Amino acid sequence: MNDLFKNINIKTDEIEIPKKNVQHWQELLDMLVEFSGAQDALINEYQAPYLKVKKASSNLGNLFAEEDKFELEGLYCAEVIESRSNLEVRNAAEINKWKNSIYMENGLIAYLGYPILWPDGEVYGTICLHDNQKRNFDSKIKKQLEFVKDLIENNLKNLYQSQINYYLNQYYSKMIDILPVGIMVINQKGEILKANDAVQEMTGYNKEELVGKTIFETLVLEKNIDKAKRDIQKIISGEILTHEVMTLKKDGEIGYSCMHEKIIELPNGEIGIISIQSDVTDKVESENKIKYASYHDSLTDLYNRSYIEKKIQKLNREDKLPLAVIMADLNALKLVNDSYGHHQGDKLIIKTAEILKNSCREEDLIARWGGDEFVILLPQTNQQAVKKIVKRIDQNIAAEYLKFENGNKLPLSAALGYSVKNYSYQDFFDILNEAESKMYKNKLTESRDVKNKIVTTLLKTLDEKSQETADHAKRMTAAAEKFAEALNLSQDEVDKLLLAAELHDIGKTVIPASILNKKGKLTESEWQEVKTHSAVGHRILNATEEYFHISEEVLAHHEHWDGNGYPRGLKGEDIPLIARIIAIIDAYDVMTNDQVYKKALKKEEALEEIKACAGTQFDPFLVEVFVKTFLD
Repeated sequence: MNDLFKNINIKTDEIEIPKKNVQHWQELLDMLVEFSGAQDALINEYQAPYLKVKKASSNLGNLFAEEDKFELEGLYCAEVIESRSNLEVRNAAEINKWKNSIYMENGLIAYLGYPILWPDGEVYGTICLHDNQKRNFDSKIKKQLEFVKDLIENNLKNLYQSQINYYLNQYYSKMIDILPVGIMVINQKGEILKANDAVQEMTGYNKEELVGKTIFETLVLEKNIDKAKRDIQKIISGEILTHEVMTLKKDGEIGYSCMHEKIIELPNGEIGIISIQSDVTDKVESENKIKYASYHDSLTDLYNRSYIEKKIQKLNREDKLPLAVIMADLNALKLVNDSYGHHQGDKLIIKTAEILKNSCREEDLIARWGGDEFVILLPQTNQQAVKKIVKRIDQNIAAEYLKFENGNKLPLSAALGYSVKNYSYQDFFDILNEAESKMYKNKLTESRDVKNKIVTTLLKTLDEKSQETADHAKRMTAAAEKFAEALNLSQDEVDKLLLAAELHDIGKTVIPASILNKKGKLTESEWQEVKTHSAVGHRILNATEEYFHISEEVLAHHEHWDGNGYPRGLKGEDIPLIARIIAIIDAYDVMTNDQVYKKALKKEEALEEIKACAGTQFDPFLVEVFVKTFLD
């Protein structure tokens, strides 16, 4: 402040508070008393060594009156002024320093007070509440009192600024170029007569490029020229404007300035305007971003639920009828999240959002309603029209796949439901609920098929990645059938074993083909990635109704009898029976067939390897049966 206005000595005690401000303070005090239930509410002006009541609440119980004056010593407010901080006294009768105070005589034993400061830090006075009973002022009352204090300080700030502007009008010619705020002087035609260095910095123009030209040629956007001309006329007629203005910079960029503008007398005696400007571009852009973020989903950039719920009030009108609603719910999002990670689930949501945008009309409002749900509001759309849009959405979703970096691709699917509000007496939320009910009904019939289709697609993708993996699954199934007969398994166990034999490697769909088909030895990191396939397979199958019953067996098919397997280190009969069987068949098939990294063993050699691992890697009883069965 001293650097900025070193030639201006603002005397705050000479600043007159306008009557309209004081009257507003009266209203605020009355509101405070009513809200808090206190004995009184006061705004006091500090006039050392006295405290004068500037405004007092008008309730009947108030013992103070406007213009009352007290010596400061011994008052609650004295401590507030001295410390420039808040003071709360819950019961003065219990505090020695207040027992003989003036307040005790009047029974005002409870107090809550805040200092009121000028912008330069000097004390204007206090705002406070008194009560004649022991009182613990709660946070709501404190916030309300602080809110009123801020309003008063904002009034003082404006008055203080007006005082500064008064001096600037007198001394601008010699001070203008040293101020860090923009100062510009124009005439009634909008011609720029003077601009300081700060304006130059804010706009990108040299002062010489501005002076002599109008603001309409340089700084005002074309669409705002008429408004700028009206503003000039308001100021010339005596109005003082403080407003945020969009400005055009020399490089074509848009900026924002907060301008305080008023009429002045020019050196030639004519009327002009002084504009005091500060660059608020960062503030405005930040506010716009916050506003945008508050009404948009950060993942899809669609509107969010809050915006739609607010917009419903504007769309739920007679002139917008018929008003159609479409609800959409992604099928198998959990399966994608569990199988490929939430980052891939996010891609699925984003892809669906893009399809919805491309399938709907410009006037339709699309929002992300929840985790995997979307809602679309379609004004002036009848039953026939919304059916066409739903069909288009369905077709566009069915035609798309979610593609992964490793080459996998999954079909997209969403359950849809719609309803139409045709008459004003219909409750919009009943329409919304009807659309949602239809969506869930469709989801019940579609979701299972979609998940099974995804599993089929994953198996097909795995076949395309590695022919050996596909052949391995077929041989596994045949071997499982033979081994199951030798073990005399029940039909349920046989069915479970055959299915697990076919699907035990489905988790390898997330493993890159370059690793699956690598001819040399895998690196440690590649081996660790391969080892994730059993857990991934478990998550995929566990998310489906058709296959979840074998998910535990798929998860455990690389566990070892001695507990040294993966992923959970299960031991002995803690490993599911089907998983123990799969482990032996899997190892045998790998050993007896050529791999990209190793030639096949003879059957006898492979069986000897199996026997050697009995009691460590494999269940010894199952090994005994297996060897007998496959030696034949």
